[in-house]
Amino acid sequence: MASIELLGKVLYVKSILVGVIPLRLPRSSWELLILCYCYTIAIAGPLVHFLLYLAWFVIVMVKFRVTFVVSICMHLGEVPFLIFPPCYLLSCRAKMKQLAELCTHVHSSSLLVGPFSLHAWYRKCFVFNLGYEAAHTVTLLANLALQSVFPEGMGKIYPQTLLWIALSNLTKSAVLLTMYGSVQYLMICAVKLNELLPRLSSWTDPYRQETLRRLHFGRDGLMDFYGQLWQGAELANELFGAPLLAYLAIAFIHTTTIYYRVWSQLAGGLENQPLVITVHLIVQLVWVTMDLMFLMAVVGSCGQMRQESLKTQKLLLRLNLSPMDHKLKQSIEVFALQTLHQPIEFTACRMFTLDYTVLFSIAAAVTNYLIILIQFEMAIEQ
Repeated sequence: MASIELLGKVLYVKSILVGVIPLRLPRSSWELLILCYCYTIAIAGPLVHFLLYLAWFVIVMVKFRVTFVVSICMHLGEVPFLIFPPCYLLSCRAKMKQLAELCTHVHSSSLLVGPFSLHAWYRKCFVFNLGYEAAHTVTLLANLALQSVFPEGMGKIYPQTLLWIALSNLTKSAVLLTMYGSVQYLMICAVKLNELLPRLSSWTDPYRQETLRRLHFGRDGLMDFYGQLWQGAELANELFGAPLLAYLAIAFIHTTTIYYRVWSQLAGGLENQPLVITVHLIVQLVWVTMDLMFLMAVVGSCGQMRQESLKTQKLLLRLNLSPMDHKLKQSIEVFALQTLHQPIEFTACRMFTLDYTVLFSIAAAVTNYLIILIQFEMAIEQ
């Protein structure tokens, strides 16, 4: 347990250092100062990186090319999408604190079957965060090594932007970790509830059925527990819907831009391109794919939580106790109606449900815009 607490403190402090306050900030005389520091870090990383890149772009651009314009639009487009998520979470500190208190209350519920595996939850969160930051670190080092081949141009400016690129992605990593950890926590509770429901089918004697009926309606009962999960999901929707939508937009912009640059290199012929350019594009292609996959891990957790909610509905409808007390039957029907009227699902600002179908939507959109960009490039060359 001591190792878990230490790991949690390390991740908490690291998140604050990169401009994100996960869940809640303890009240102290330093609260305002820490808040101002977090806002500054969240804004400085993407903004300074873009300004340095823009200064380099103005110097080296001597001829209009679609690839140049697409590249500068990518960097300009990602600035607000990188700044918005951490600043939005910082502005919603009251709701973040409410979500933390709700998770603590759910954790202490007597309905949870077996021990609540904080070890497994921390391990998932740690592996997710470590994997994302390790992939990004490898990409930065590979880019630094490749850019050193060019003494001028981007190779000259890249070391200056390295700190700000790393800061931006560490902030993004902390926000994604907060989203992923919150959804995984709620999903563990939903799984525990679904493990409990089948065991109730063995309660057939009248006394235990009356106990089960009271368990449905009582304080900290089954319906109250499900209501808390639904409330937690609603808070998570309000907190994480807009930031997740921003990161999906970044993934779309990056994927479209990088795949278009790869097409441009292939169209120009690999034999006419320096090897270092080809390797650089491959590194970028791998990174943008990895970034999208980690984002899909968060979206996939949201989809799994929805599946657990649907499973709860099915288990309640299949809960057939024989002989069944009339009052108990009504209690089960009321609980089933609650799950129908309060479905646990995650959305991106109520625009679409978050599950793995988002990946196919992004792939379709990227394909459409790639076709448009390729047509522009071919028209300009003609």
